[in-house]
Amino acid sequence: MANVLDAKRFAVHAGSAHLLSGGALFEVAAIHAHEWYGSPQNDIAVLEMKEPFQYSQYIQPIELMDEEVPLGSEVVISGYGRVGSTEPPSPDLLYTSMFVVDDENCHGVSPGLLCIDKEGSYGACNGDSGGPAVYNGKLAGVANFIIDYCGGDYADGYAKVSHYLDWIRKFMK
Repeated sequence: MANVLDAKRFAVHAGSAHLLSGGALFEVAAIHAHEWYGSPQNDIAVLEMKEPFQYSQYIQPIELMDEEVPLGSEVVISGYGRVGSTEPPSPDLLYTSMFVVDDENCHGVSPGLLCIDKEGSYGACNGDSGGPAVYNGKLAGVANFIIDYCGGDYADGYAKVSHYLDWIRKFMK
């Protein structure tokens, strides 16, 4: 069974690519962690907001991926995480392109895992957990884990949205 997380300790920043300015903070009413969470399996949660987002030029919904992302496909990841294993988090939203690879590259095979990699020393880092992997404008993955260190020699693991789609939809109103 998943641990219960206190929604009062969380907020969602939306509407700006700068964490410390612009945009707005939205309060979280409840956090629905996957009931079979067991790191790194089923590492996904749905946040229930106190108020609906007010869509604008800078705040828009994203469609959820409902099929497998083909191996070798380019995905875009983003987040405010650390800019290196020993560096501070970024106040600016950073993003980069990565590519879908075989699950074995994440040191495990799971139907709920989207394994992505890159050439070079960049990728997800501490603080990026929960961030998106977007494919063709759809949310394909949710950042779960890195192996060893940020931008290391191993692929990064993301929860595969298409695998969890029925579970996610249980919480959507």
